[in-house]
Amino acid sequence: MKRAIMILAKSTVMAIGLALVATMAGADNHTSGQNEIKYRKAVMKALGGHMSAMARIIKGEVGHTGHMFGHATAINVIASMTADIFPKGSGGNNTRANDEVWQDAVKFSEAVGAFQGAAANLLQSANSDDRGAVGATLGEVGKSCGGCHRTFRKPS
Repeated sequence: MKRAIMILAKSTVMAIGLALVATMAGADNHTSGQNEIKYRKAVMKALGGHMSAMARIIKGEVGHTGHMFGHATAINVIASMTADIFPKGSGGNNTRANDEVWQDAVKFSEAVGAFQGAAANLLQSANSDDRGAVGATLGEVGKSCGGCHRTFRKPS
């Protein structure tokens, strides 16, 4: 439990630092849509990396069960950032985000909320060594991602 608290504390400090850097960069730079798209892609790539790493632990491909809480914490932090990484003006041809993100803000907000709820559940379950329970909640995170992707992402 002490280790989990330390991981959570470190992750929280990192998230606050990232949020401050992102806020300062946006204020100094009046970030262009292209910079927002690059940033969003980097955040989503990080999300995919954490989900993939967790899946490997859950499947028993690697034995790093002590890392599950750290990955779940990162996923939860990214979930809290998601609504902010789709500002107006960050659509267009260089992104897979489709116009419905901005045209149906209520539906998009609901989809982000579902992701945030699933990520919070994942974080709660990841404090155990029960791979089955963690796997089930990781599956829910994946479903919430798919729910958003089907509606708000262009096909590749």
